[in-house]
This record gives sequence, C-alpha cells and structure tokens, in this order.
Amino acid sequence: MLPLSIFFSDEYRLLTRQQLTRNLGQYFAVPDQFLVDSWQALSPHFPVISPVEPETPPVIALPPAHPLTAAAANQRFNQYLKQLELPAPSTLLINPADLHPRYEALKRSSIQDGLCHRLHVLALAARENGHQLTLHPPNEATIELTLDILATTLTLPGLEHWGDLGICLHTSSKRALPTLAWLEHLGRSLNVSIPIKLITGMPDTNEILSAQHAGYTCYPVLTDPEHCRIGQQLCLQFIQSLNNTRLRASLLSHQPLHTYAQLPAQPSDIFLPVRNNASSPPVGQTLTNDALTQALEQYAVHSLDVGPLINGESLKSPETHERLSPSHAGLTIGQLCSTTEEQVRAAFDCALDAQSKWNRLGVESRADILQRWAERLQQEQHALVATCVHETGLSVRDALTDLRTAINLCYYYCNQARIKLAPRTLHGHQPEENRLELHGRGIYICLTDHNEPLATALGQLAALLVSGNSVLLHPDPSSASCLSLASEYLWEAGLPSGALALLPGDSQVAHWLVEDYRIAGICCFLGPGRTTDLNRRLASRQGAPVVPLLSHSCMPGTQILDRRLSTSEIQGLLHSAFSHAGQRRATLGTLYIEASIADEIEQQLASGMQQLQLGDPVQLDTDIGPLSRRDLMDQTYQHIERLRLRQRVLAQLELNEQHDHGYYVPPTLLRLYTLDELSAPISGPVLHLIRFEREEMTRVLVEINRCCPGQACGLYSDDDALIDQVTDELQASRLLLNTPLTDMSASIHPSGSSGVSGTGPLYGGPNYLMAFVRERAITRRR
Repeated sequence: MLPLSIFFSDEYRLLTRQQLTRNLGQYFAVPDQFLVDSWQALSPHFPVISPVEPETPPVIALPPAHPLTAAAANQRFNQYLKQLELPAPSTLLINPADLHPRYEALKRSSIQDGLCHRLHVLALAARENGHQLTLHPPNEATIELTLDILATTLTLPGLEHWGDLGICLHTSSKRALPTLAWLEHLGRSLNVSIPIKLITGMPDTNEILSAQHAGYTCYPVLTDPEHCRIGQQLCLQFIQSLNNTRLRASLLSHQPLHTYAQLPAQPSDIFLPVRNNASSPPVGQTLTNDALTQALEQYAVHSLDVGPLINGESLKSPETHERLSPSHAGLTIGQLCSTTEEQVRAAFDCALDAQSKWNRLGVESRADILQRWAERLQQEQHALVATCVHETGLSVRDALTDLRTAINLCYYYCNQARIKLAPRTLHGHQPEENRLELHGRGIYICLTDHNEPLATALGQLAALLVSGNSVLLHPDPSSASCLSLASEYLWEAGLPSGALALLPGDSQVAHWLVEDYRIAGICCFLGPGRTTDLNRRLASRQGAPVVPLLSHSCMPGTQILDRRLSTSEIQGLLHSAFSHAGQRRATLGTLYIEASIADEIEQQLASGMQQLQLGDPVQLDTDIGPLSRRDLMDQTYQHIERLRLRQRVLAQLELNEQHDHGYYVPPTLLRLYTLDELSAPISGPVLHLIRFEREEMTRVLVEINRCCPGQACGLYSDDDALIDQVTDELQASRLLLNTPLTDMSASIHPSGSSGVSGTGPLYGGPNYLMAFVRERAITRRR
C-alpha cells in the first residue's frame, strides 16, 4: 500500500495507473489510525490553503429513479437527454445507476460498454449545448466501476480536451485522496481537465449500514468527526498542491460534522457481547475479485475426492462413485468413497471413547476450540468457497453468504455455551450444596441435505460439539468435499480426533447409523418425507433407548402482499425466491397477491426476473447457478411442465447453449389457485403466485396453516389491523413483516420449523443448545 506522503512528493509523478488502481483497493479497509498518523506526520509541512469555492452554475439533479427494468433505465436516459436540450448552461448530475437496472460492481464486464455508450451520448449533447456533466458520488461498493466508466468515456470520439465531464466525491471516504490521485493521473494521460465536486463533512449513514450488513473488517468511510476533518484537509491539500495539474475542484455540499453520542462499533463488533460478526471480503473490488478468481482457478484443477474421515484419518472403501460437476455434467470433479458398515461401527467406537473425555473438558475449553475453528474458517474462506462453488453449483455470492452464516453460528453458539451451559448453584437446605450441571447427551447423528450446505452442517457441528457431544456427520454427497475440508480445520483447531467422523455415502449409510443403539440423539436437515421415515424407523427399534429427534425440514416460505412494492422490495422478493437456485430453507416458494394489485406486481416480478443471470457459478457475475443434483433438476422440471400443460407458466428466463450440459433450471413464475395444488415441496428456482380477495384473508391464513405449518412466512401491508390478524392467526415459526424472507442470521433472524416442517427450537436462536444436553443435579451434605 502506498503511503499518503507519496501523493505530495515528486515520486507521485512516477506512479503508473496500475499502481494507483491497486492502491485504491488497498485503502478500502485501511484503519482510521493510519490516516490520522499520516496527517500528523504531514501537516507540519503543509502550506495554508484557500477555501474551495461553491459550485457555479447551479447543479441540477433529477429525482432518484432506481430502475427495475431496461425499459425504466431507457426512460431515465431520455429524461437526462431532454434536460440537456435546455439552452441555459447548467451542471447536470448524472447517476450511472439510473442508466442500468443492475449497476453493481460484479456486473462490470457485462454493463460497462452499454453504460459508456449512453454516457458518451449524454456528454456529446452536453458539449453541444454548453452544459457540464458530473457523475453522482459513487458509493464505496461501486467507486471502482464508476471510475472505469468515466475513464473509458473520456477516451471516446468527440470529447477530446472537453474538460466538462467530472465526478462528485465524498471527502469522508478513506479512498478519497487515492481517488483524487487516480483522477489526476487520468487527466494527465488524456491531456484533459476533470471537474471535481467535493462533498465534505460526515459520510452517508447508508455506507455505515452497508459495511455492517456486509461484514467488512472495518468501515471504508471515516466515522469520527475529527477524522472527517482530516480527510477533508488531505483532499484540499492535494487539490492545491503542485502535483495537481488536471483537477478543478469546487464545493458541492457539506454534511454537518455532528458528534455521535457514541461512535459506531467496528462491523465485526456490532453484535457484541452476544457474538462476533463474521467478516466478508468486499466482493466486486478488484483485489477481492482477483483473490477469488485465483482460488476458483486453483480448485478447478483439483480432484475433489472424498471418503470417510474417522478418528482424524482419511479412509478408503471398495465402493466408489464418480462425482460430476453440477454446471457441466460431462466433467468429473472427483471420486466419492462410500462408507462401509464396518467403518460405521469403527466410527461409533471412536466417538464413544472420545465423547466422555470431550464432555469432561468443560464448556470453556470446548468453546475456545470451536472459536478457533470459526476464526480458521474465516481465514480459509477463499478455499472453502471455491470448493463449495465447484461441487454444489452455488454462485460465488451465495457460497460466501452461506459460509458467513456458518461462521456466525459458530461464534453465537460458543458465546451461548459459555453463558447457558456453565454449572449453576441451586437453592438448598443448610448445610447442603446443590448444583445443576449440563452435559452432552452422547453420540449424535447429524444428517444434512443439499440446502445451504455450509450453514446447516457447520452450524450444526458447532452446536452439538460445544454442548459436549461427539458427532457422526452424514452429509449430502453434493457437499461432502467442502465439509471434509472444514472438518480438517476443526481437528487442527484442537478437537479430539474421535469426537467427529465424516461418513459420506448413500441412504444405506444413514440406515446403519440409525440402527445402532449407541446413538443419543439425531439432528437432521432433510425433507419432510425423509424426516417422517426417519422418525418411523426410530420408533420401530425394539428394546432401543428413546432418543430425541430434532429436525429442520426444507419447506419453502410464503409471503402475502397487500400493498404496492418499491423497486428494492421487488428485488428483495426475487432474491428470496431465486438465490441459491431456490435451495435455501428461507426460500420464498409461494406469494399471495391481493387481486387489485396482482397485475402490477406480476409484471414487475416478470420484468425484474429478466435481469437475473443464470450461468456458470465460477463466473463472479453469475446470480444463479445450477441445482446441486440431477434428481432435483428432474423433479423441478416435472413440476414446471405439469403446470405448463395447464397454461400456468407466467414467465420464465430463457436458456441457451451454455445451460445444456449442467443441472440448470430457469427461474420461473407459476400460477396457482390454492396451495393444495402442491403435493410436495419443490427445491428449485420456482415462485408460485396466488391471487386472493381481501375478504378472503381468513381462508388464506387457514390454507397456509394447513399446508405449510410452522414454516417462515411474511406479510407486506400498511394495515395495522391486518398485521395484527396475521400475527395472531398465522402459525409461523418465523414471521417477517414488511421485509423479505432473508437468510437466517444467528441471534438476529433465527430459523426453524414445527409440525410437518420439523421440530424446534429455532436454530440460531437462544434456546437451541438446550436441545442437545442432559441435566444433572448434584447434592452434597457438608
């Protein structure tokens, strides 16, 4: 990373564009103190500077557009063009996000040419009519994209030496000074002046919220008022230094430097003392993209072989199966060695021996080991994500989300264990001492499916192990490699080798596990049918001890719409329905729409769906990858075609040749008239739409309770009476009001199910660990 002092020295003129671009990424997460120390070292040598003058002529900004579709973006482009036809000279503020419905950093390769063409047309019109164009201040997620678009546009014909196409910048950004240096270098290389509009003062609060939600290691903006003054002074010093020969700066506006009652905690600390907040790389930034691409390329040539892991050792078996890539079924990605019956018995022997020692270690020591494991998962996220993408077909963004959820569950369960599983003193008669202890039950069987492969399995391991149990994990074949890698990290963190075994294979392995009388409990993430069969098998074991079964079935969620939605809310619904290719437990499967707004909502969903990109999950800009298994693809297609015969397909994304060789299913909108038409839950990118009249609300709630009891449900409404009715009558384990069915988040959005959807308690909630322990009361008379 380049020191700030270089921007004020003669060496600055020797820097290349490539060096300055890389430096932009490095300053994204620089600590505040680095800027403060640099200022303190430089400020004695700075001259007194003149204040920056306000912008003239007046700046014109059109109302925010937030286009959902290409047609809406075209309409905003025409509005900008019409504004530039007015004769009076002005500065028109252009928001590139208004010119494309997917103005996102990861979409750079697919949207940059079109945006540059549009900006070129606007710039030519502005030059012809004597106007100045200024790009809207980019947020931290899109600043590199915006700079690339500006640089490319300035090289297009007709704009040579114009000098009236510029950009707005927030001086509270940690990258403000490096950005100014980058722009000055651009101006020198093109021999053109670039107008800069500065926004001084405090940062936009949305930047702070976005950093917290994304889990950045630290804020990309300055949050302390005094630090914001330093950032402003650094920018002004560069503008008025001899190193600036191409930037013309003016003051656009000032955000007041208010004083917080308490400065916001760092993104990793916002949920303390309940839990840490797992960090995530700033996807879309050049350095992050390079690191992810390198990991994906590295693991593309690895053979993802997997077999039983017992007592910390990798074992082989005579029965092996080819593992095929979900994105290209003709490509073998490795071999799976199925666990044998003898190996299952050996795993039980090791687990039985290790469990008592692991339990006696104490909750503090167990939590310390699992905390180290969570930190290791954080460090190795590129390797885990790359493995997950190749073997499950999840997009990079979905895999990152899944891993971050898993790490947060680990952090949460560790903190919860320290609080809730510690021995406590009970009341008693004199001279008695009474104590309550909580211990692991014994050996737990953990069965997982394809849904959220990292979050469900790793979160479950953390809960079961920190409670003092040993675990025999039978993963879905589609996610065995990434779980094998995570298991190795767990042993390296200090887990006794016998306390965990990974036992991949077909359903016969699960049958052997369940038949063993040494199990103390079962935790499963399976479909309702498989969970019912498992419960029946447990009940039929004559003479075996009764063991608890905790299940979380994959029942897609339901939402009810009683009002119109904004563009961001429509995009939230599409994300809920189609991210993870419709294979999340929080997936939106059915949407009830009030009849008076149904046509409008259905059109918005169909149009917005066309902006989604279905493709190779290895490509960073892919929104939706293939399904994880062929049988899931076949089941989803059968469901779609059954409804197509009844003319119920409302909209569907088109497929092309690149989708012919993988387990791809296009996002699809389907019409239903009642939930009773669904004979079984569908795990795939399909969203069912049902219209209803307002007076039918009671019938709708009864229907949801009958067909999907205990699943996640939501309501969009401004009617308080309706909100009260839904809250009272809907038997949802998780109810979301005026918000999409978001991903499960430990301690914030716990998830779970009841009835046919599974058994409680909510995983990621405060009562979860209590399901995996046994109580022991000890009385001692002195």
